[in-house]
Amino acid sequence: MPLSSDGVDGVEANRRKVFWNATRLALRDGQLSSGEKRVLVKLAHALKLEDDEPEMIYDAVMEGKEPGGGETLDKLEMRLVYGQVLEAMLIHTDRSDDVLAQIAFLRSMFGIDESEHRAIARSLDRQLEDIVHRTFIEEFRMRLKDSVDRMGDIFDNINILARKEQG
Repeated sequence: MPLSSDGVDGVEANRRKVFWNATRLALRDGQLSSGEKRVLVKLAHALKLEDDEPEMIYDAVMEGKEPGGGETLDKLEMRLVYGQVLEAMLIHTDRSDDVLAQIAFLRSMFGIDESEHRAIARSLDRQLEDIVHRTFIEEFRMRLKDSVDRMGDIFDNINILARKEQG
């Protein structure tokens, strides 16, 4: 049974409100670290927010307003979202205190107790070989593409300079 969008027993079940709260926490010091950005991007994806919702919610945070609207998460979805964000944090971020605070806050918003947290962590551990392999390949491909593009730009600039010197 879905929880109300207002939350029950301190549990936040509204997708927009979860992202709004996470964004407010990340911006408490006035800036977003790269790790905080990665967590927020993964959170928006895991919450299945529409393409325009993260920006709209960010704007609401900056204006000091609540976002309004938003669909409800059930308990299973909360656990899945938490697991996905935890995985992203473990693999793709610097695990700074600010990033860890985001994960802890998400756990709190979803009412995930210690035993559930440990169960999710054990599940991630069992999947670790697949996660790391898949992630490494994707990261390698992105780095390779970026490097090839950047090297192409550098090469083009060198050729332009060489032609100017010759001509």
